[in-house]
Amino acid sequence: SELQVARDIQMGMLPKKFPPFPSITAFDIYAALEPARQVGGDLYDFFFVDKDHLCFTIGDVSGKGVPAALFMTVTQTLNKTKAAAGRSPGEILTSVNRDLSMENPSYMFVTLFLGILDIRTGEMEFCNGGHNPPYIIRANEAIEAMDLTDGLALGIESDFSYRSKKTCLGKGDTVFLYTDGVTEAMNQKKDLFTQKRLEQGLSLLKGQPLDRISAGIMEQVKAFSEGEPQADDITMLILRFHGPANQGDGAEG
Repeated sequence: SELQVARDIQMGMLPKKFPPFPSITAFDIYAALEPARQVGGDLYDFFFVDKDHLCFTIGDVSGKGVPAALFMTVTQTLNKTKAAAGRSPGEILTSVNRDLSMENPSYMFVTLFLGILDIRTGEMEFCNGGHNPPYIIRANEAIEAMDLTDGLALGIESDFSYRSKKTCLGKGDTVFLYTDGVTEAMNQKKDLFTQKRLEQGLSLLKGQPLDRISAGIMEQVKAFSEGEPQADDITMLILRFHGPANQGDGAEG
């Protein structure tokens, strides 16, 4: 019963209402998390830092169970606390990492990707702290892995300085973020799902509604696993840019 309460608290911290901003037409966003145990260490989140800039993030904590869930909760809280208007993703991760590293007797760490999208222009600034590189599915159907930013997983080195990079989303471009529970899903032969199979799956699903892309990848992973028990949390976050925000779009407040 205590584990169930912990799961309810943990899942309650994640946004689960889709579409989350029905009055905003500049983008769509969807996310799903399937924990391997009652509680897990994956996280995702998205929120506005001001009316024109959407912050979105995905992460994977080392280990599993209650310790990972606690570390995940602290990380998610710090992300929201440190993310403020005008701060770059690199600055946010530098500050979050410093706090996570200071009081970390169990030497846990979290891989984390954080992006900030300007919904007026499609410009996206991002920083990757040791996480799987997300994919951009362009409107012309080309699929490309996003650049790495040479960032360490957070919680390891307290004085590490993270840096950001920028890219631009065009009308109809889709960003696909995931944790390694997707690519490292294993079948009975101990083969891994791999990034190659993920890319093939995205090629088949590109252009579909975001919830269908998420469900389709999950179906492919489960079919590949051949009934093998899920060994790691599986999390996906998908963002599609529809073009510059119309007048009146943007987050309130």
